[in-house]
Amino acid sequence: MFSTVDFDPERPDLTADTETQNEIFIQVFNSGDGELFNRLYRDDSISNFSGEPLTGAARLAFFKEFLATEPTLEATVTHAYVAGDAALIGVDYRIETKGPDGAPLHLEGQCTDVLRRTADGRWLMAIDRPVATTGLVAD
Repeated sequence: MFSTVDFDPERPDLTADTETQNEIFIQVFNSGDGELFNRLYRDDSISNFSGEPLTGAARLAFFKEFLATEPTLEATVTHAYVAGDAALIGVDYRIETKGPDGAPLHLEGQCTDVLRRTADGRWLMAIDRPVATTGLVAD
């Protein structure tokens, strides 16, 4: 995996710094490692990336299956607000991947993320709500 930001893969911290958070998120997503990607999320986090809200084992299974196709993510932060132990982040995203038939597939949209600081001080994803305007999830 190409590293742009150093972080502990066993105990990742998305940090309160929005640009660092975005770089870590992109780096881990583009690694293709669904288990590592899932570590960016709190145990009780909800991700709507699949088109339906997933948590726990279902979220991990989706991440492992989707990231195994080696999609590439580009993301630009549009806004960020931090209040105490919570952060609200807006992102425009683009993903290049493969459809179920193996043909190239372009996903694009906006994402609203909520991060929360954990008891040990790390920032992890609490809610991940991408809304695709093109691609598989939008169909």
